[in-house]
Amino acid sequence: MPHAFLFDIGNVILPFDYGLTAHKLAAHASCSPSEILQRVTPLSIDLELGRISPDQFIDKVSELIGYQGNRDYFHTAFADIFDPNLPLIALIESLKSEGHPLYLLSNTNGIHAPFFEAAYPVFQLFDGGIYSHEVGLMKPDPAIFELAKSRFSLDPRRTLYIDDLEANCAAGEAAGFRSFVYAKDRHEALLDLIRALPH
Repeated sequence: MPHAFLFDIGNVILPFDYGLTAHKLAAHASCSPSEILQRVTPLSIDLELGRISPDQFIDKVSELIGYQGNRDYFHTAFADIFDPNLPLIALIESLKSEGHPLYLLSNTNGIHAPFFEAAYPVFQLFDGGIYSHEVGLMKPDPAIFELAKSRFSLDPRRTLYIDDLEANCAAGEAAGFRSFVYAKDRHEALLDLIRALPH
């Protein structure tokens, strides 16, 4: 049985920058970019947990920051914050060609997920995914790792979990997964680890 791989998305497959959103919205709001980031962060958690819908999020943020611009502009400014990590995407393509099961486990939301799934073909290569806003759970909550194991019938001893945050990787390790803290400057270390996995 080949090893399975469980990937985070943000700052792994897709580096991102919320500052891009803040600067775009600030041109149509009563707040500075730094104030926008400060005010939006708590609501972003509600959005990622599915407690509020994308429309509710846009309404609430617009009120908080005095946004007077177009609603579609807001949606696009919030969604389009990603820059694909091409070496990591090439790795995913290679793993897929070798027959490895590939899964996603991401803290994300109902604005970002439809955007990146449509914009980046790499997401068509995955066999399944768990998004926080769809299940009401966020990493590093142990329950989301247990859900991944049961939903995808994963053997954690033969599954490598890749995330950019140490707290999430620690939770993955506690759930039995072999975990790797990813950064773009550690990409070669990930390749070395994968090459060393027992067959």
